[in-house]
Amino acid sequence: MPTNDAPLFDPTLEVAADKIEELATDVLSRSHISVTPIMCWKPNNINPNTKYAVRTDSKLEFEIHFNNAPELVLQQRMLICLKGMKMEPRPTLKRPKLPFKLVFPDGVVLQVDGKIQDTFPEKPPPSPKVPSWFQSQTIPPSSPIPPSPSLASSPPHATSPQRTSSPPHSRIQIPFTKRELSRPPAGSSPSIKRQRTVTPPPQDWAGSSATGKSPRQSTEHLSVPSMRGVDVAGPVEDRSEALSVNNSMAQRSKKKRRRTKKSLAPERNPALDMVAGCWSPLGGNYLPLAELNDKISSKVSVIGVVRGISIPKITRNGDWMVATELLDPSTTEQTAFKVNLFLPESAKDCIPNVKAGDIVMFRKLTVVRFNSGVSGTGYRDSFQWAGYSPSQKVHFHSAHRTFLDEEHCFFLIPGEEELQYAARLVDWWSALQALAKSKPEGVPTLMTQPKGRSLITLSEAKVDVFFNCIVEILYTIPPGDQCAEIFVTDYTVHNQFFTRRPLREDQTQEKVKVYGKRVLKVVLWGDTQLEHARELETPGYYYIDNLRLKFDSKGFLEGHLQDEKRKIDKMRKDDPLLADLLKRRQEYIDNPPSPEGETSRKGSDGRDSNLHSAGDLRPPPPLPVMRPEPKQQGPPVTRLSFYHIVQVPIQKILGTPACPQVFRLRGRITAFEPYKLENFSVRYCKKCRNDLLPGSEACHGCADFDRIHVAYEYRFQMVIEEESADATGYRATLLVDVSGEEAERFISGLPPDDLRNSKRLARLRQRLAPVLGTLETYQLDIMANNSLKAITRGLYFDMLILSHISEHKNEGCLDNKRYKLWGTELIKGPT
Repeated sequence: MPTNDAPLFDPTLEVAADKIEELATDVLSRSHISVTPIMCWKPNNINPNTKYAVRTDSKLEFEIHFNNAPELVLQQRMLICLKGMKMEPRPTLKRPKLPFKLVFPDGVVLQVDGKIQDTFPEKPPPSPKVPSWFQSQTIPPSSPIPPSPSLASSPPHATSPQRTSSPPHSRIQIPFTKRELSRPPAGSSPSIKRQRTVTPPPQDWAGSSATGKSPRQSTEHLSVPSMRGVDVAGPVEDRSEALSVNNSMAQRSKKKRRRTKKSLAPERNPALDMVAGCWSPLGGNYLPLAELNDKISSKVSVIGVVRGISIPKITRNGDWMVATELLDPSTTEQTAFKVNLFLPESAKDCIPNVKAGDIVMFRKLTVVRFNSGVSGTGYRDSFQWAGYSPSQKVHFHSAHRTFLDEEHCFFLIPGEEELQYAARLVDWWSALQALAKSKPEGVPTLMTQPKGRSLITLSEAKVDVFFNCIVEILYTIPPGDQCAEIFVTDYTVHNQFFTRRPLREDQTQEKVKVYGKRVLKVVLWGDTQLEHARELETPGYYYIDNLRLKFDSKGFLEGHLQDEKRKIDKMRKDDPLLADLLKRRQEYIDNPPSPEGETSRKGSDGRDSNLHSAGDLRPPPPLPVMRPEPKQQGPPVTRLSFYHIVQVPIQKILGTPACPQVFRLRGRITAFEPYKLENFSVRYCKKCRNDLLPGSEACHGCADFDRIHVAYEYRFQMVIEEESADATGYRATLLVDVSGEEAERFISGLPPDDLRNSKRLARLRQRLAPVLGTLETYQLDIMANNSLKAITRGLYFDMLILSHISEHKNEGCLDNKRYKLWGTELIKGPT
């Protein structure tokens, strides 16, 4: 049986895997191999194909890649047809692994358990070929062009030019195309209508008019022989003259239409056709940015549009570092060229002060590979730069400075060629921005802020979410042994901020009088931050990186910054990132709030209600009439030791000077610490009352090697949000401590124990589920920087709060007053 006539997977067409290279192409399309898949790799970003490692009956191994592969069962023998197969060599492999792999890019035909599977895409059946009528009708080259019926039957107009004879070259032969046959008769054209000659159409055309069909439809049914057979009256010269007039008028109408279309099309700005790169006798060849990928380890000169620039930072060796991205006509937004510049501390004033949209010129940049990409590096002893202002059309530097002979000069003086090229770049960028109005998806955009963590205002900050911000430091508190405190603002309001007015009248912040909900206290931890805190200028504008907010003991937010790297960088007043803050500052000065307090939320007497939470010993203002509480839905969640205590809002709890005092509150948990429930239980020594060190199983100071004195105690904190909101919809929060016997009362039936045991931890999680909801999962996602899922809040419940004075003077806020859970028991739910 011939090979082409044999069915698929015929036993006679099976070939050995190591003989595939010797087969001809026509034989491969009908042959097949027998293999057993032993391993599978799913598609990924690097290899979009499904990869299988297979073994033949003769114990040979190789790989097969499928683009459109079915689900294959490992260790199951199958037959694979070699149709559409491509072989790629792998010469480094040795037996029993074959030195090649098979790739099926379009599909595969295979047989498993006697069933054939074909994954090749189905091709639509070819449409039947319709013979062309125009190609079937041949016209001799010498045949005259048949005139339209109206021209044949209408006499020439008196004003038409008359000729006794026409030379042969004046007759224009127009081939019969579909476009010509689809035109209406010449008698219906405007040129013929102006002749005002009424001519009855031929019999064939009269029939089409009677049926109401258009001339195009009737023309398609005519044949050239029938048109030639019509007896056309009049001399041949008249017919050719009428035809030439009609053709000339049709050509004029075509030109007119083309001129009209051309006038409607928008003219392309010639600046968009700019070619990147230039040459200067001073700087040599300024290369296009797209060609720098082939210049590794070379020193180059470049000129480009600044797409964005970072905040200057200090590196580990003490140098200043700033990064920028450049664009020119040879690049796109995705291929912008990145440049990293390094300057010594002595040349801090030479840091480029360009902004997004400016033109910058660099000489002696070194092209290097960094982070699997190509970038330019300006070293501290080699590179030079100059900026070009698009608005002022002049070059500039960051400082007026004279360099000594032994110092490296960071400034270059551009020549006429560099300035002309920079001006052309400005025109190109302006034309590109104009094009962005109609084609925004294809035009690069500027980076109005540095890359990295989000840059937000303080009013947008949330608890336990890291962010970057631009602030003005109002005043500082002298650093202690462990931490320092600074007070910052960006003149936006956050309802969970509160900072009292400065006590000393000589403070600079008194002149501006910014306090309350516009000021955030930031606590700096660590030796690096403490050393940096002594260098901060007040007032001054700074960029804070990686700031995190937490609740203080009063339930307000405060910032925490703890890192071994410098995280607060001073900004120049001409920095474009400062524009919004300076604008808000001027608005605040022009329209200052009431001197008694913030205008965002006042008490009934016009004073800021939060003043009393900061230790103000003046009597609290009269509370407004309490609104009726909503009826409680469902069974109660907690059981209280005393029910005769009247429920009060958090505002009154914070404003009550008497301490200790018991309050009744209804709220729910919005945050807690530690983030993991397994850390709610703390190990300590009953003998010395000290907590065990992390990782220790016993107290080393008491030599408790038998763990006789090891005990456990619940210790955690909850942020309580009250149920009833005020007139503005704001719900106050309070930080509540839960520890000791009151914690055991709250979680009754589950004494503190080692929560590293999964079963004990599951029981605690189930017990606290009604009041926590999915808060634990939500907080863990925040810690891990995972995508945040929808949060399910816990139930509102009644509780008793006991205020007390902290034993540690560094705790609390101003008066060291704290609040802890007291006399509250969580009712057991169904198990």
